[in-house]
Amino acid sequence: MRQRHDLLIAGTHVVSMDPAVGDVPQADVLVHDGEIIEVGPHAGERAPDDVQVIEATGTITLPGFVDTHWHLWNSLLRGTVGDRPGTDYFTVKRALASHFELDDFYWAARLGLAEAVNGGITTVHNFDHNVRGPRDADANIQAHLDSGLRGRFSYGPPDSAPSDRTNDLDDLARLRERWSDDHLDGRLDFGVALRGPYRTPPEVYEREWATARSLGLPITMHCDRCLREENCRSCGLVRLERLGLLGEDVQVIHAVHADDHDIEALARTRTRVSLSPLTEMRTMGFPLLTELLEAGVQVSLSLDTLAMPTSADILGHLRAIISVEAARTGSPVITPRRLLRLATIDGAKDLGLHDTIGSITPGKRADLVILRSSDVNLVPSGDPVEALVYTGQIDNIDTVIADGRVLKRHGRLVPADDEIDPVVMAAARRDALLRRAAAAGDWHWPATPTIDPFHPGPGSSTPADEGSLQ
Repeated sequence: MRQRHDLLIAGTHVVSMDPAVGDVPQADVLVHDGEIIEVGPHAGERAPDDVQVIEATGTITLPGFVDTHWHLWNSLLRGTVGDRPGTDYFTVKRALASHFELDDFYWAARLGLAEAVNGGITTVHNFDHNVRGPRDADANIQAHLDSGLRGRFSYGPPDSAPSDRTNDLDDLARLRERWSDDHLDGRLDFGVALRGPYRTPPEVYEREWATARSLGLPITMHCDRCLREENCRSCGLVRLERLGLLGEDVQVIHAVHADDHDIEALARTRTRVSLSPLTEMRTMGFPLLTELLEAGVQVSLSLDTLAMPTSADILGHLRAIISVEAARTGSPVITPRRLLRLATIDGAKDLGLHDTIGSITPGKRADLVILRSSDVNLVPSGDPVEALVYTGQIDNIDTVIADGRVLKRHGRLVPADDEIDPVVMAAARRDALLRRAAAAGDWHWPATPTIDPFHPGPGSSTPADEGSLQ
């Protein structure tokens, strides 16, 4: 377990995301045993004994970012998925998913979670849609706990599982027996990732929904018919409402082609929606952020996957969203502060954690991000929130704290004692994965064109390119 210290964050500009606390320029934040004890005006030298002081003059402190839908297992596919023929996400995923070994699941998750820390994300919902057995689930859970982050593990089926086979519902019921509250450190809970009625028959989805609800587990489900049905103009969510499959315990992912009736069904049933704007714009269409918010739907934000490829640069994502919505709808609803709410307290609400995290509020857990406001890209500044969303970068993140433990300091990740570098391990596991898949005849590295910079145009590939695991 990583060591936790009592902390005093001194002299920072707090953007609390709590209306009762507000924004507090030149504030002190006192943390004891992982809990926020006090938020108030900077009082100079007043640190109690045995408290580690983080001198934070010239910084902005936010609640840690919350990601509500991330397929951590396929973090190893980054650099393999691309734009060349045969390297699209689904082709690569289906070729490699069955070749994952136990250590692949662990180090893929550790890689994604290390990038989360680097980007100020302190809570991650791991939507695992390649659980090939109980030990795979356990490897993901252990990786999450070892990372120091908070989150949820949602237990899904193996990749490309037959539509007539349910999730491993027996193991889902046993999960709590293997992972007691003491093991989970108050940082991880469980959910179930289901395929739903557009991918499975009634005898499957009815049993899965009933089991999840009998166990009190929240449900998450992709709503991405647009990927499978040409000219799709509806998500079919009205049908799900009629079947009793929507509700406050359900999170729908994407819903890019939801029509007005779909959105009304979401609002009526208080079903939550997690949007992944960058992957949606790459493969599906424009996320309907303005329409969902104006209808009163609970919305949160997510990265989706590192494989697409994307990065855990939340501020960059927010900047893209606000620009797209300005061009697409011109809605005054989408403001920098509203987007920061989506990435913090609204994400916490989606995961049912809003009483624990999501704002800098005394009594909540200390999940915090400290950014240098004096960096060149953030000065001169008027409104710090506008500055962060319009010009902030991942490089501005100085310190990341999760549950009172410092995971990043002075811009560098803070490893646990004797921790193996997850970046090095993930790269080695990815190369071994590709070799196994190639030996089985399921994978070959696509040729890389060689371009003459003085004569632009299609080039030729070399045998070395085809065999490379670069």
